[in-house]
Parts: sequence; structure tokens; C-alpha cells
Amino acid sequence: MKSSVIESEGLYPQTRKPDPSLRNLALGILLQAFRDIVAPKKSSNKEWEIWRQDALEWFFSKEDHPGSFQWVCEVLEMSPRDLRRWLHTYKHSDRAHKKEMARKLIRFQIRH
Repeated sequence: MKSSVIESEGLYPQTRKPDPSLRNLALGILLQAFRDIVAPKKSSNKEWEIWRQDALEWFFSKEDHPGSFQWVCEVLEMSPRDLRRWLHTYKHSDRAHKKEMARKLIRFQIRH
């Protein structure tokens, strides 16, 4: 039971995007998950394999709490399916294509 939900929530469509600080937080979470998958070995920490596995699990989670993949997609108005498709393509690409995909990811931005 969600006691903090206002009864009229959902009755009226949102007319504006979420606050920019919330979008920045969601974008930061998404980009860190991508980094943990794309370039984990660049970390000086020996736990990079755990980070990569955690990020992969995060991308395929069905949870929808704040900070979850579903929540991030909702805040950023992005398709979970498209992001998962990108990840699938990345995982099954050769080294040169992975490098190109990672390079493009570095310049990834969400307009406010």
C-alpha cells in the first residue's frame, strides 16, 4: 500500500517533463551502468567483474522503484526495449564495433 500517493495521481496527464535535476540523476545512473559494462577494466578496483554483472542485472530488472532501470527509462522518456537492444548489439559485436559504440556513448546526452 502506497500511503504517500495522492488520490488524483494519474487522472491528469503531466504537462511538463520531470525536473531537470531528476533527469540529470536518471541520466547519471544510466551512464554509470553503461560504463560498468563498456569499460569496467579501466577501473583500478578489482571488483569490476561484479560491477559489470550488477549493471547487466540492472538493465534486465523488472523493478520500478527510484533508481531502477524502468524508473530511469520513464524519467528520461526512453524505451527500455531500445536500450536493451543496444546492449544486446554491443555484447555480440566484434572489438572494433564495440569501440565505436563506446565512443558514441561518451557523447550521449539527453535534452532538457
